[in-house]
Amino acid sequence: MSGAKPASEHVGFPTGDANKHSADGCCNPVKKSGPISMDHVLLALRETKEEREIRLRSLFNFFDATNLGYLDYPQIEAGLSALQIPPEYKYAKDLLKVCDANRDGRVDYLEFRRYMDDKELELYRIFQAIDVEHNGCILPEELWDALVKAGMPNQPYFLLLNYS
Repeated sequence: MSGAKPASEHVGFPTGDANKHSADGCCNPVKKSGPISMDHVLLALRETKEEREIRLRSLFNFFDATNLGYLDYPQIEAGLSALQIPPEYKYAKDLLKVCDANRDGRVDYLEFRRYMDDKELELYRIFQAIDVEHNGCILPEELWDALVKAGMPNQPYFLLLNYS
């Protein structure tokens, strides 16, 4: 399949450009005060509301390959496989259960978007909790401290972080 785009490109994942440092050396500085909101997430992602909507719609459409207007278990499973997520990490049933707010066995776009809103806010809150210097970058020391607080220093992958 030469010339085919990788799955990540089809679903609108950020390119490497989103991770470039700004002029002041920060990875993604967000200097917006107040309770964490979707505006913070948009600033961190360097996205407009419209760009985010396009990204989420593109991701939903990627999973809804048959254009049914909703996602069901087989579509979620196929989408995860297309993204080359190893079978042991597939959570299609869990994802369906969490997203399907009205319990009809399907995930429509609004349910999907609500789920994505919640997850992106949660990830941003976690990032902010780890980024204790609030400079938009997670330093190795900050990551180490966060993993220690989470009780993870005895995990094999954690030991790799301390090889230097």
